[in-house]
Amino acid sequence: MSLKNKAIIDEYKREKDTYIKLGDIVSNILKKELKANDIDFLAVEHRVKEETSLEGKLELKGEKYTSLSDITDILGERIICFFSDDVDRAASLVEKLFDIDWENSVDKRAKLLPDAFGYLSLHYICTLKEELGYGEELNSKKFEIQIRSTLQHTWASISHDLGYKSEYGVPKKITRELSRVAGLLEIADDQFINIRDDIRKYSDEVKLMLEKGELGKVLIDLVTLNQYLETNENMRQFTDELVTISGAKRKKISPESYIEQLNFLGKKTIGDIELMLIENREKALKLARRTFETTELTRISSNVGLFFLCRAELLDNGYSIEDIARFMNISTNNERRALRQAEQLVNMNFI
Repeated sequence: MSLKNKAIIDEYKREKDTYIKLGDIVSNILKKELKANDIDFLAVEHRVKEETSLEGKLELKGEKYTSLSDITDILGERIICFFSDDVDRAASLVEKLFDIDWENSVDKRAKLLPDAFGYLSLHYICTLKEELGYGEELNSKKFEIQIRSTLQHTWASISHDLGYKSEYGVPKKITRELSRVAGLLEIADDQFINIRDDIRKYSDEVKLMLEKGELGKVLIDLVTLNQYLETNENMRQFTDELVTISGAKRKKISPESYIEQLNFLGKKTIGDIELMLIENREKALKLARRTFETTELTRISSNVGLFFLCRAELLDNGYSIEDIARFMNISTNNERRALRQAEQLVNMNFI
């Protein structure tokens, strides 16, 4: 190792703790601001380059560096977004949050030739803004931020594990195969965006139909059921009353498991649930009071309204104990426990 490279390694050892501290600061800033700006992300992660990795870098490209400050990726931050269009939103945020070294930053996606091998991400070289108040020691340290979609990250991880970082390191046949996979992932990224946008559009359409009172036209699925539980005033008031009776704190839980249960009861539309609420509200409240008299809860599901409405429906519509047990088995997946719950429900009806 040359004296110059040894001096860089010695400087790295002195400064490593500062880079570790900087990594935590930058990660916290990114997580906070991504959430504040409604940018969905899978992960924000960082690493400080290990000494052996730095030694290898210096051995390969040592002539480029005169001091540790010339090496811009001692600290590497990575934002992994669920969707590729959120990569650009995250990029705009990074540009506002930090000072960018534009000369050394690169959008590797734009540099990739149409027929080239790879599926790449966006790289920024950054420093903390002085107005953040972290002081010169931290402000002087450069760090890299990579921004990728989940599929871009998958590609990078697998291709790195395979050991192929460019088309020059593999036979032409393998290059073609890798390029085909990269193309499929790009198509998948675009399709996921389309599906997300279609779901959002559908959700907006459902919200409008519910606001107009067209509940009988809205078929039950996870989107419509969530919208109904969150926005329908009758259901919200009913759920609030049950939570008050229980004395527990509400916990948000997906109502997906109730779709099969509602189907068992013959409920096909949101209008069917609303009718069930009108017809069975008092019966459901009575069941809830009897249940909470003997049960102490600290948390209660946000779907508690559906829970008691379904049970009131079972009791008021002539279902046999065998039918009730089959209904219970949808959620318990245990026939003996389901039968026991069915018997308890029927007995409660006679108290």
